[in-house]
Amino acid sequence: MTRVLAISVAPGEIRGVLNEDGQAVELRLERDAAASLVGASFFGRIGRVVPSLPGAFVELGIGRPAFLPGERLPGGGALVEGAGLIVRVTKDGYAEKAPEVTAALDFSGRFALWTPFRPGIAVSRQIAPAERARLSALLGPLVGAGEGVMLRNRAAGAEAEAIAADLDQLRREHAGLLATAASSTAPRRLDSVADSIARIAAGIDPAIDRIVIDDRSSLARLRRILEAPERVELDSAAGFVERHGLAEAFDSALAERLPLAGGGEIAIESTIAFTAVDVNLAAASGRRSRAADAILAVNLAAAAALARQLRLRNVGGAVVVDFISMAARDHRRLVEAAFTREAASDPVPIALQGWTRLGHLELTRRRSAASITDRMLVSGGGRRQKTPTTVALELLRALVAGVFLPGPLEIRVERGVAAELAGPLAPAFDAASAGIGRKAAIVVEAGRDPETFDIASA
Repeated sequence: MTRVLAISVAPGEIRGVLNEDGQAVELRLERDAAASLVGASFFGRIGRVVPSLPGAFVELGIGRPAFLPGERLPGGGALVEGAGLIVRVTKDGYAEKAPEVTAALDFSGRFALWTPFRPGIAVSRQIAPAERARLSALLGPLVGAGEGVMLRNRAAGAEAEAIAADLDQLRREHAGLLATAASSTAPRRLDSVADSIARIAAGIDPAIDRIVIDDRSSLARLRRILEAPERVELDSAAGFVERHGLAEAFDSALAERLPLAGGGEIAIESTIAFTAVDVNLAAASGRRSRAADAILAVNLAAAAALARQLRLRNVGGAVVVDFISMAARDHRRLVEAAFTREAASDPVPIALQGWTRLGHLELTRRRSAASITDRMLVSGGGRRQKTPTTVALELLRALVAGVFLPGPLEIRVERGVAAELAGPLAPAFDAASAGIGRKAAIVVEAGRDPETFDIASA
């Protein structure tokens, strides 16, 4: 399998798509004004303790409290209101849901995942048995009391000195957090706020074969950050987002309805509580075949497409799927098998919960960061349109990539988009204007579709 990550840099935003054998499977979205906090470390202050959950809400200083499940407190210690505690964000907040944090920190290095609060030794089972035994043996003297270490695939062939150096670096990271917290007043963020390129780099899997990017300065930065800089290539020719499938992948992830090969369609709607999926026959209803076979064919295609879309959109939480009704029990098993096969490559765990009495399939996918639709579309009932931020950033992409007649430019937008360009995205708007070497005036048009804009010479 060939895995290629394509990254497109624009003022205020970076978009990326991971293609496996030419098919888009994951999206990346980093915005300067709304970065994910997953992985960020804070010296938090325990607020309201909720014994019935159990857990507590922790003030991080970000405008809303995060939730700390009680079982994640190292050593089973008590939650005390007002006490300071080092925590790390494990899930972003979204809609009415609070961010989630853990106090059982772990630290990831080149070879090892080090857990100062969870003892134990483990070696990746993808390493050959003989090498796994060698690594397990050399770990013994390197692991202190109460520590835990899990060696990754890339530890295969590593010597004890290299692994020891890796562990020492992770211990120093932990000690640095402790020292900063000791001299701080909660709440406070303990690690530095990474920029968009650094956040993109942190999420790059070592198994990715190639990385292509359309910005020369970001190319140099990525090469400095990554362990294998030779994987990163520059592709600055026009048409990058179309050539590498970014435009198509993002359109697919934001679509409410998706056609299926051979007919039929799926409709995906995310709510605060769960994601609902409806499978329809649509064009497949006119095919000349036995009704049961036609329904099974559409349901099998829908199961595979849904598995791909859950990963592409980064959907988390509960998912309820209304497949076309199947009378035969073995057809249900075939649909489950089709979904499971396609979902096998998803790095995020998915669990099938079974069929309801109404014939709906329930499943869950672990939630971490907010989904692509939650980040790019307005929340709430009815049709979910793009947020003013999303439209404004798409406008800036069009501005730097467009070809216009000489002279000043005039940008016509809806009021909410204009407010974004004049407010939170003003630095990005200025950078885009400087990049094209031209001034652009923003004109508010009453009654304009909020998802549209016009850029033309004044």
